[in-house]
Amino acid sequence: MGAVRVRPARPEDCDAVAAMVLRLAAMFGVRSGTTAQVLRQEAFGSRPTIAILVAADGEEIAGYLIHQDTFSTWRGANGLFVVDLFVEPSRRNDRVGLKLMQAAARAGAERGARFLRLDLDEGNDGARRFYERLGFRALEHDRFFVLDEAGLRALEVNEA
Repeated sequence: MGAVRVRPARPEDCDAVAAMVLRLAAMFGVRSGTTAQVLRQEAFGSRPTIAILVAADGEEIAGYLIHQDTFSTWRGANGLFVVDLFVEPSRRNDRVGLKLMQAAARAGAERGARFLRLDLDEGNDGARRFYERLGFRALEHDRFFVLDEAGLRALEVNEA
């Protein structure tokens, strides 16, 4: 195994990243709807909503990080939301996750981000320890809520 270099993803990386997304979701018993086509559209389409970083060892992708911009009214600041971070199990002691997080922090800072935010799956103790070593802390007052597509569609047409 050689040296890993972090770089922005290219459209042709989306197949490998989508395969990793599926493996990450499966680790937590979740079925992912993300495909390479979805990633290409969202990252490289006419109105990009995400950015993807990959950790590459030559042509092999050892990990990825997907992020997007966010804003906090409480902080009065722009931030960066880390959507996903995945490192191939065989590369987890090679500082790949750290390199991806450092690259995301630089990308955010270049766009004026003053904080990073992420969600963590319950029971992912290894990731929790990794993020805590980087200085992340759990916010006791925050809870993550989701309105799935059916609820979103119902809310769109619901007249109060």
